[in-house]
Amino acid sequence: MVALAEVAINRIAVPMLRPTSGPPPVWHTALDYVGLFVFYFTGALAMLVILARSVSALDAGRGLRDAIAHVVLGITALLSAFPLFVSVPPWTTVALAITFAVAVLAVAATVFGKHRDLGVQLGLPVLVVPLLLHSATVIGAEFLWAENTFDGPVQTVLQAGVWSLAAAAILSPYLFAPRPFATSVTRPIPVIVAMSLAAVGALVARLWYGKVAKAAELAIGIEMSPTHADQRLALYLLAVATLGWTITSCALAATESRRTIGAGIGLVLLGGYAFVWPQHYLLPLLGVALIADAARRVRDEELEAMPYVAHAPPVPDGTWSTYIGMITQGLRRTLADVHSLTTRGDGGLASSIIVGEVKGVPVRARIERVDGKVLAIDVVIGREIDELRGATLTVWAVPERGLGTNPAAPPAGPLIKSGDARFDERFRVRGNAAAFATLFDDGRRERALTYLAGWLAYWEREGVRYRVYPGRGAPLDHPLPLSDLAHGKVPPNAEEIIASIELLVELGTQVLEPPAPVGVPSDLEVS
Repeated sequence: MVALAEVAINRIAVPMLRPTSGPPPVWHTALDYVGLFVFYFTGALAMLVILARSVSALDAGRGLRDAIAHVVLGITALLSAFPLFVSVPPWTTVALAITFAVAVLAVAATVFGKHRDLGVQLGLPVLVVPLLLHSATVIGAEFLWAENTFDGPVQTVLQAGVWSLAAAAILSPYLFAPRPFATSVTRPIPVIVAMSLAAVGALVARLWYGKVAKAAELAIGIEMSPTHADQRLALYLLAVATLGWTITSCALAATESRRTIGAGIGLVLLGGYAFVWPQHYLLPLLGVALIADAARRVRDEELEAMPYVAHAPPVPDGTWSTYIGMITQGLRRTLADVHSLTTRGDGGLASSIIVGEVKGVPVRARIERVDGKVLAIDVVIGREIDELRGATLTVWAVPERGLGTNPAAPPAGPLIKSGDARFDERFRVRGNAAAFATLFDDGRRERALTYLAGWLAYWEREGVRYRVYPGRGAPLDHPLPLSDLAHGKVPPNAEEIIASIELLVELGTQVLEPPAPVGVPSDLEVS
């Protein structure tokens, strides 16, 4: 909001409302002071936000690439803000252009990574091209084309920058719109905003073209012919409409990270293209940093925000009852006192529960269905702990592209590596390294690659919990042959899910102790 006020007051209103002759009226002088204050306040605030975010990123320990990017970003922010406080020599303009280009490239490079939103990975490089071309213009005018500042290569690069700016705006819906795109494109409010911008822009340009051209040059540095309609006017109107659609869609998104991306695009836009003052570099820097930071989490947040529905086909009740009986019978080779029960609730919800115990540790497996469709498989060894509570260790499988994501695992400590390349590529592990070493030796890691596809959490000496969502984050037919069951085909055995539960039981009994008898202190030996 501060940056928007700076553009509206300081860049547009003050110069355009200034009298052509005579002393300015009192109201204009007051407006000029307000614009000057907002100008300095915008630069100082942007610098402080960039520095704070850079320090936070360094504290987070995201890796060498991210650390280098935020160090360069912080240095560039300080250099851009120097003119706010002290008088600087002219040569700093070229130094700033160079560091700005390096910072933009370094921050944009941090957006790339596995399991991140593909649109943002493609979109941020497209968005920074005009910024880099501006730096190329400044550097080239100083070192390469000093004799041709107002024509020749300098103007060619400037024109390329304007074209790339329009291209980035037109491509923005496909690159930055909230996912799923099919849902975003049907929302009425962004469409209304885009159509209104196009209609009002065309009307205003027709009635007051000269003033529109002047305002565009003052606000964002886009030069248009002042005497007659620019031949690219239709392209500019299309760019404004599509960019308005993108920013509005992001602003209305359900996830915080997508709204942050919209704010970042807005800051890049408000920064403009032809930077008149050094501190104008700060707004695009902050915008690029916001987009790069949000790219780390936007994909997972949007997948989590999708409607919670079952992705599996419905299984007939008779087939399902037979298959649950096979699982119950198969688990008797591992568990004692095994029983199964199916309960039904409202909204077509049904839960098939299998309970037993091993070495005094209770075991419970629950399979939830909605209208016959399997929603989730939940296995608990020991005490049942709420998954919102922080765990000693969490292990969750990274789904293949196209399978969505596993709903969030319980929070745990820092990310750790097992040293097993196959395991580390398939799973992400957080928490206590000693607990992981106890639970997962070489043989269990190998079996986990075969049988685990959801998330597993361990609470020290309390319980182990495993949850998987077939068809969402996990393959549809793992660990249940749902495709066959949906057609009424009962397999000869239920070995895959039985082996999965047996692995979990083995993990649980490795670290859990049987509950103490009621009325006897846990630290006394019971004979």
